[in-house]
Amino acid sequence: MRRAIVVFVEDKRDLIVQFMCLYTSLKFINNKDTDIVVFGTEEALEKIPDDCLKYTFVPPSKPEEFNNYPYINSLCCLLGNEADVLDKYDFILRSDVDTFLTPSWNEFFPEKYTVGKGAYVFTDEVKEKITSISNQLKLNHRGLHNLGSTHYGKPNQIRSVCKLAVEVAEHLLTTEFRYTEGEWPGWYRGVTTMYSCEIAMNHLVSDIKVEAGKLDFDSTSQNFTTGHPHIHCWHTDELFSKFQFSDGNYDHIQRNQLKIEYVRDYCLYIALLSKEIVY
Repeated sequence: MRRAIVVFVEDKRDLIVQFMCLYTSLKFINNKDTDIVVFGTEEALEKIPDDCLKYTFVPPSKPEEFNNYPYINSLCCLLGNEADVLDKYDFILRSDVDTFLTPSWNEFFPEKYTVGKGAYVFTDEVKEKITSISNQLKLNHRGLHNLGSTHYGKPNQIRSVCKLAVEVAEHLLTTEFRYTEGEWPGWYRGVTTMYSCEIAMNHLVSDIKVEAGKLDFDSTSQNFTTGHPHIHCWHTDELFSKFQFSDGNYDHIQRNQLKIEYVRDYCLYIALLSKEIVY
């Protein structure tokens, strides 16, 4: 059984810092079956440890709307020939870099296409928009909303979802959001990839499992890490905050003061440990 964590990284300090936390968490749990596959720009990959599998990815230049929407790269990078390397794995986890793995990852294998819980559909207007777009594109929407950004399953299925999601995103960016950003928390350009992936999954995947406790679990939680394999950092200044960590506001904390059986302390422990990694 072989698994891979698949991420896209740009040459931005915060993203490299976040990636190193994810990398350190995988090392910390002493996992034996999981690789980290990193797609990124040449400049970014130079800052990634060499025991990761690294593949240069050139962000698409067309349509021009993609140039101003970098989130699309986390989907596009799974489409090219260089991503065929993913097909050798039994399962892949398509993840953002601002995440951590806990020891529970070592026993977490998906029974079906599995996602976390998203938070981008708050109004009936947005639901109706998503359904309407699906109908326009002649895609079947089965009524599943707020599907998380992390996808876990068979490589061919996840890559198929990403391919269709990119096509949907192109439609949204060149029509719905061509002249407007929209307005959060309503219909909003900033979460185009979330809308697109939802539409693609509803159309392509007949059986989706939403695991809110196992994927994209909140890094501020005071729960035990047990049963929460994948932790995601949301936009917050509460402990654990990726922003506070990046700004150095946790540097005074000693790792031996932390109770790593709890999620937020575990994330902070791993983050502080990541600063000691030499590669």
